[in-house]
Amino acid sequence: MLSITCEFHFDSAHRLFRKDLSEAENREIFGRCTDIHGHTYRLQVCVSGQIDSNGWLMDFSDLRSVVSREILSSYDHAFLNDLPDYQNCPPTAENMARTIFFRLKAHLKRPNCRLHHVTVFESWNSWAMWSEDHADDM
Repeated sequence: MLSITCEFHFDSAHRLFRKDLSEAENREIFGRCTDIHGHTYRLQVCVSGQIDSNGWLMDFSDLRSVVSREILSSYDHAFLNDLPDYQNCPPTAENMARTIFFRLKAHLKRPNCRLHHVTVFESWNSWAMWSEDHADDM
């Protein structure tokens, strides 16, 4: 199986907290991350499948267009906690990878390929990845 990946960057702010907990409980769990802060995120979106008669899985520009329209248009320069995606869960890198995967899955399904995984880098050395292997479990 062959895979292609496009990488994107976006700047967003967030704070980690759970609405069902007190400020003190949130501070104990999330530490300083309960304060509003921001990241320059890296997002990698990978599709896998079989090469078509044109010699590709998907046109890179199509992949970039889908991600720009479905994700970057709402995530870039946003306060993530205000997005509908994070009204019931904190915008951790883990929740972001899972949420972005499921937002993109239907838009990237083709006869010869499908979304394989999404990786969200919160920093150069910290990231979360959600893959197709997990998608049917949830």
